[in-house]
Formats: sequence, C-alpha cells, structure tokens
Amino acid sequence: MSLDNLSISNSSGRRPRSPRSQSRLRVGAIMLWTVAVLAVADLATGIVFPPLRDPLRMSSLQLYFDYGRSIEGKLRDEVGAASAQDAVIIDAGWIAENCNRASPTSPDKHAFDIYGMSFSNRIGERLVQLDPTLTENRFAGPSAPVNHSYACFLHRFDSKVNLAPIQILGVLASSIPRMLTLTGLTTSFEAIQPFTYPRYSLAADGRLVAINPSISTAYELRETLTNPAKWHRFVNQLAMHDYFYDRFVFNADLLDHSALGRMVRRAWGQRVQRERIAKLRRDDFANPDIEPVLRAMLIDFAKKARSVHARPIVVLIEDRGFGRSLSTIGAPALAANHVEFISTSDVVSPEAADNFLADGHFTAAANDKVARAVLSLLRRDPAMR
Repeated sequence: MSLDNLSISNSSGRRPRSPRSQSRLRVGAIMLWTVAVLAVADLATGIVFPPLRDPLRMSSLQLYFDYGRSIEGKLRDEVGAASAQDAVIIDAGWIAENCNRASPTSPDKHAFDIYGMSFSNRIGERLVQLDPTLTENRFAGPSAPVNHSYACFLHRFDSKVNLAPIQILGVLASSIPRMLTLTGLTTSFEAIQPFTYPRYSLAADGRLVAINPSISTAYELRETLTNPAKWHRFVNQLAMHDYFYDRFVFNADLLDHSALGRMVRRAWGQRVQRERIAKLRRDDFANPDIEPVLRAMLIDFAKKARSVHARPIVVLIEDRGFGRSLSTIGAPALAANHVEFISTSDVVSPEAADNFLADGHFTAAANDKVARAVLSLLRRDPAMR
C-alpha cells in the first residue's frame, strides 16, 4: 500500500471501533429501547386501566393494577372531605366510636356481648337462631386481633356502660400476628382497613401496658391526613411500634402513578407480609411479645367481667392452616384460671378444606357446629336450661 493511500484511509483521524466497544454500544442501545418500551407499556396500561376512586366500579383488571398503590395512597383516596364521602370500610372497627353501646335488657331474654371479628359475628348470629331466648350485642373489627377485642371490652368496662350478664371474647388464630400492630392498615395492603387499637406489652410486674395509637376515630384520621405534622407523628409511631410497617409499602411516592411500579410494590408487599408472618409462626407464636401478653389479656378479661358479676367465656377460633397453635398457647392459662372456653378445633378440623368457604370463613355447617358447642357451654348454667 502506498503512503498516499495510507494517509487517505486515516485522514478522518478515527480509529476503527474494537469489538468490545461495539458490543457495549449494542447493549446500551438494547437497554435504551427496553426502557422506552417499558415506559410506553406503563403509559398505555395507565390509560387503558385508569384507577377509579370508586372501587365498586372497577373492573377486575383495574383492581389488579390498583392493588399495588401504597397504603397511604389508597387511604387518601378512600377518605373523603366529609364522612358522607368516605368508603364504607373507613367507619369499621373504631373502638371509641363503636364500643359505646349498652347491652340490651329484656326480662324474657338472656343477653350476651360478643367481641371479635366476622367469625365471632357469625357465631353470635347463629346462637340467637338456635336459641330464641338469647339476645346479642356484637362488637367487631375487620379481622380484628385480640388486643382490639380486649380494648373494646375494656373501653365499655371503664365507661361503666351496661354490660350483658354473659361476656364472650372471640380470638382468631390468623389474627394473632396483628397483636404486634397498632392498625389494620399495615396488614391489609391490598384492601385497607384503617381502624386502630392499642398494642399491649407486659411490664416487669406483669401488668399490661398499652401503646395507644395517635389516631382513635375516623374523624381524627381525616384530620390527620390534612395535617402533615400529625401524619408524620402517626407514621413515626408505626415505624417504632408496628411490626408490619414497611416504608416502601406504606408511604406514598411516585410509583403510585406508575402501573408497573405498582406491580413491583404489590409483589414486595406480599413478600414482606408472608415472611414476617412465617417468622412469627415458626414456633407456633411462642414469642415473648405474643404468648404471655395473650394470656394476660384473656385472664384480665375474665377477672374484670367477674368483678361486675358477668360470666366470661372465651372462644379460641382456629381457622384454616393454623392447627391447634392458638389452643396450645391460650388453653392452659384459661383452664388454670377456671375460665370457661371452647377451642373450635375440638369441633371442626382447621385442616379440613371442606370446613371453610373460599373466603376463609367457616361453612354454614361448620359454623353451626361451633355455635352449638358454645350454646352447650352456655347451658351449663341452670338458669339457661
């Protein structure tokens, strides 16, 4: 090759790109195209399946893409400017608002108060159907833990409202992990439950000590959402005292506006909850923050009920997949303190799928068996026969 030709071939001053450099460029181009396609897909998904403020009008796909919004994002959408604009769930379970009712009295009826959740509500309803001489007063929260039920009873006891002669406390096995929470929000990521309740611990002398949430009514919730300082205080309290609080799942951020981002958050939220529940269940809830606290609440409930001449009864509700874990930690203390109780696992197997509906509740037949067992216990009192 002549010197002239060599000078022409290099006149641009550029060296030929190496294979490694060309590979990097291709990878970079692929990454840019991938990001662009994802951005377009994200935008298109948001346009085709836009979130609606009214969940009752959402299609199943809209609900699917909305599930991954932050807990705060969902909460701010479901709490209206006035109570009339709130989603139905906003009013459910507040102790200060729903645990003030006095028990009904009738000379021809045996009255009972029953505390718990939907399981206990269904048991109470069936009891009245089985025995028309019974009348009931239900106090419940969505999947409420025993600390909510105990606090509800305590609220009525301290307020000196008229308590029924029979006090029934329902404890649900699958809600035991919520003993380490202050609100239904942190364990109801996909369908929020905003009600709050105390978290209890034991002092050195064995007394129950309550950590009370900074929000105690639906009105205070609405007020807190409009006050950044109060909201910050509430979130900080959850970060300190609520075992299931997770910043990425709870706090609103830019991912709330991204369909793909919401899907990532949903997957993370499900993983966090599974892992934390699995950690608690590893030893069948034999946890220093659960087992002794549960026993103390059950015994104090019975003691206070007896002090006003009421008959305390505890129903240990062992739902599907929890075996006899609740009976293992609750029954010995109840028996030792001569507190009447039943364990539903003695009546219906928590491992038999045909005892449960698709939503996890007892079938009508299983609920009937449980209610009949409670009724049999009630009729041990000669006055009930």
